[in-house]
Amino acid sequence: MTDYLYQKIKKVFDENKLIGTYYFNEGEYSEMIDYANHKCCALLLNRNERYFPKIDYPILFVTLVQIAIHWKNNPKNDIHHNDRGFWKYVSKIILGDDVSLDSKLYPAFTNIIFTLGKYQNLPVADSGQKYYATIMMHSFSPQSSIYSFFDLCYNIYKRDLDFGFTTDDLWLCDIVLMQLRNVLDGNYKEDKLVSIGSNAYSINIGLRSFVLNKNLSNEFLEFIKYTFFNINKLFNQETIDEKTRLDHHIMDWWKNKLEGEKPDKNTTFRKRIPTVSKQNITIRYQKRDDEAYLCVPSIRLEDNTSTMQLSIFVEEEKVYCNEMRTKHGELVFATKPIEFELNKLLQYSKFINIKIEIEESETIIFQSEKNKSTSLCREFILFDGEQEVFSQINKPTNYFLFSKDIDSLKETPEDLTTCGKNLYNIYPTAGENIIGKTKQVFFINKEKSSNLAENISLIGNITDVEWIFNNTHYTIYKNAIKLMIPESWNLKILELRINNKSYRLQDLDYEQIELDCYEYGLKALNLIPESSPTIISLYSYEKEKILVEEKIILLPNLDIHFNAPFYYGDIERKVDIKNKDQITELTWDKDQNEIIYPIHSGILLIKVPFLRWRINDKKWNYASLNRRIWYKDFIENGDLLEVECSKEDKDFSVFAQINDYKYQIPRNQNDRFEIGRFIYANENNINISVFFSDGKNYFSLFNIATKELFITNPISCKNDTVYLNIQENFIGDKENEFLIIIRDQDKENLRKNVFVENIELGIFEENIYQVIIKIKNRSLFSGNEAYHPLFEENLIIGKLEKFRFKTKYLRIESVFVRSGWIRPSKQYVIRDLEYIEPQENENQSSIYYSGKLKIAGKDRPFIDYLLNEKGEEEKINPIRIELRDKNSFWLECDYDKEDNLCNIGGLVYDDIKQEFCNINVPSHSHKIARYIPVDMFKFKEEEYV
Repeated sequence: MTDYLYQKIKKVFDENKLIGTYYFNEGEYSEMIDYANHKCCALLLNRNERYFPKIDYPILFVTLVQIAIHWKNNPKNDIHHNDRGFWKYVSKIILGDDVSLDSKLYPAFTNIIFTLGKYQNLPVADSGQKYYATIMMHSFSPQSSIYSFFDLCYNIYKRDLDFGFTTDDLWLCDIVLMQLRNVLDGNYKEDKLVSIGSNAYSINIGLRSFVLNKNLSNEFLEFIKYTFFNINKLFNQETIDEKTRLDHHIMDWWKNKLEGEKPDKNTTFRKRIPTVSKQNITIRYQKRDDEAYLCVPSIRLEDNTSTMQLSIFVEEEKVYCNEMRTKHGELVFATKPIEFELNKLLQYSKFINIKIEIEESETIIFQSEKNKSTSLCREFILFDGEQEVFSQINKPTNYFLFSKDIDSLKETPEDLTTCGKNLYNIYPTAGENIIGKTKQVFFINKEKSSNLAENISLIGNITDVEWIFNNTHYTIYKNAIKLMIPESWNLKILELRINNKSYRLQDLDYEQIELDCYEYGLKALNLIPESSPTIISLYSYEKEKILVEEKIILLPNLDIHFNAPFYYGDIERKVDIKNKDQITELTWDKDQNEIIYPIHSGILLIKVPFLRWRINDKKWNYASLNRRIWYKDFIENGDLLEVECSKEDKDFSVFAQINDYKYQIPRNQNDRFEIGRFIYANENNINISVFFSDGKNYFSLFNIATKELFITNPISCKNDTVYLNIQENFIGDKENEFLIIIRDQDKENLRKNVFVENIELGIFEENIYQVIIKIKNRSLFSGNEAYHPLFEENLIIGKLEKFRFKTKYLRIESVFVRSGWIRPSKQYVIRDLEYIEPQENENQSSIYYSGKLKIAGKDRPFIDYLLNEKGEEEKINPIRIELRDKNSFWLECDYDKEDNLCNIGGLVYDDIKQEFCNINVPSHSHKIARYIPVDMFKFKEEEYV
């Protein structure tokens, strides 16, 4: 046996009580069988030995478990539900004999189980066919038994747990174990179904032994929890990493379940409150979509005859009273959960003043207002996602706020939008608060929040604003000043000093909050004067020193509102400063980081909320770069991108877009983005757009090129002189060399080597030229004169119209007659097009060409003449056309170049032959319906072949 397999078996055996959950591949299984064969043959040949060497016991036991897995997973073996069938299979696999195990080998194998159970704490079945049962228990075999257990848990999940399982439902695992033991501890036969709840299940001897083994109670409870948690994941379309055999089994079972039973998708995302006992009733508020709800949970009942009555009071007036409906689950009898739309309950009330009473058989078992922890009265309700937030101090992130009177709140976050009736979406920043008459919620940064239980601190200040008086800086507070003292401090030894007045902390009112600290509301205690410089300090008699000192000013009437959450780029910059009834609007330049405003004999120093970025430790950028950059001039492989926002709660992600694909840039442990590595891993791209996002908005940083290019046409022409402008238009290595080639249809007119420069290339005659610019290949593996194309385009010198059809002809697609477009039966083309300058008496914006009309086809004739209505031939070619738009024209025949006029008018359409003719019939003729003058022609440009 290889050392790798030996160590793997040893690790599995040593670290797990039940070892059959772990995978061994077919190669490893074959190696174990060979090893067991060798040991069995050696034992049979040795007359003096009765048992295998003890050092081989773990390996051989694991081998027996793996054999059991293969045996019970084979449908052909389902008829052998006993240990005789198993030991016969062991003999066949190890020795190749389709007979019962040798009389010497059977006790040798069972001694392995006996010895490991007695001396190495291997879990062993303690009843029935205990050796066979032990192997079945460890192997979680057969598969059908495990799947049957999953079915039981799923039925409980549906009927008792209402399609949800959380840590609040762990009590149910004990009930499942107790019920299984009650059923399986009686008269049991492996080939019979057992009834549990409303269904019957196939629980075989291995799983039965697992259930009944009291030494494995904790392991089986963990197995039940594992099953419920994973069913919940699968039901909610989450993935499971298939690391073990049980993972594979539950995935396979779920796949079969989906094929046979489609779960109701309406329940897949239904949020629920776990079932509770009568002693632990808690009514909760929840948000779902754009509504807030009062949710009464399912209550577990011991007596099937119990009746429960629910009463709801709003401002002491009873608005609902009814008996609670009950349900029989798979294992539990309970009331059904009930939910009420909060807006409907409170439609005639201005306050969230709700009381609930629950009676059982006319005895009140729950009163919400009897205990502060179960009270439902709120000034406002704060939701994080769908759950209510109870903490008074929270990190800045996205929340929802339910309030019957949002305008009555003294302070709310600036980023507040209505998303439903009395429901608001807020995105507070650090330092913002929700302040009401009786309730306050503070949003503070992560670092300060994590230190509250360790360090004494003041919270509630307005961030990024200071008041300066006599060169002294004061922190500004508005609606609340909270002194936070960790519970580890002895309040008796602490003295609060405010402007030389002293207060013993133990004599002041405080609240004990969930962050393991005492909270003193200094403003609520009327200890802080308004609009006056104040010094607060905390003195320790034990340490005989001042622990904390802060200079503050309380300005309850100050409001500062920026017109944007932060400033980046060329956004409009405005701020409104309100103090009592005075409102001042200020603007500032984008280079300013601070705003100064006089107030109360001092000045406000207001920091402008910014958004900025930089590469490594280079200069900060407060806007995107408005030009495309050559990557080697800007960034190196391994460079890091740093993004910083004065609103420190903002979490940004950085992305790069190449063509239509967007990639997220990874960040390192120092919260910097590995932009250099990404750029250099994506060379040979003419544009990589880098931008960052706060989850709502996208902000451009820069556009970078990793492949040389011209951002605009480097060739220009003025008065027949051609210029080359590389300096302003080239993105790439500025030390590079270029080869310029200019040629017309007949010859090469220019070939010149140039560098990154702007030069005059010379005077060129009117014509269409092909311009090719090649760039020198600076690769170490290329020759000295190797160039590759970088730019290719036509250059027209002279009037554009002169050369539009130089290499093209026109194919007539359709003609306009009788107020409609008709396609002729023959294909007509116009070749040999030449531009005609408009005469002085003609519209100078008109565009004329002469040409020759012919029937399409290499050997088809030009239409030089056509018969007129008198039977005489009239000259048609050359014709003259006048363009009406990009694909239509008017046409006249027999064009005289010298006199610049056409001797006859346009063509006529023969409606019977569906072709052009020159028969002009008077309007009173009976043939008027056949010969129709063509008003306009529609064409398509095609290149000469």
